[in-house]
Amino acid sequence: MKPNWTSARLESLTVSQVKALLLVASESPPDWGTMPHKELLETAAHEATSVEELTRIKESAKVLMKQAEEGPEREAAQLLYHLAVAAAFVRHGAEISGRPMRKQQALYERFAATWADHPIGELFREAAARVAGANRTE
Repeated sequence: MKPNWTSARLESLTVSQVKALLLVASESPPDWGTMPHKELLETAAHEATSVEELTRIKESAKVLMKQAEEGPEREAAQLLYHLAVAAAFVRHGAEISGRPMRKQQALYERFAATWADHPIGELFREAAARVAGANRTE
């Protein structure tokens, strides 16, 4: 059976999200130790980071995405953005993105799979699971 590429879920994806999906679809994640923006990524991943700080990191990631050329810098900035949003959602119950969390579920599932052997994989798994649970109750 041929896939339905005109579904509403697929049509709602932005170019940036499609690029992020392609990134997480690769077989192995980048090396965490040599990733661009490592300090910001580690701060966003830290359990004690506040919502205010995660919001600041998310905004910084948006600037970094606009400034970055295609490649590792941009991919790291996209990961940073989504990590900050997912961390605020999971750890504080806060939605700091203008995009509804239900529209992030598929992307977060892919990030969880890509980063399965890293603590951020669990964070993305939890975010995706909470979104899935919320979608069932709507």
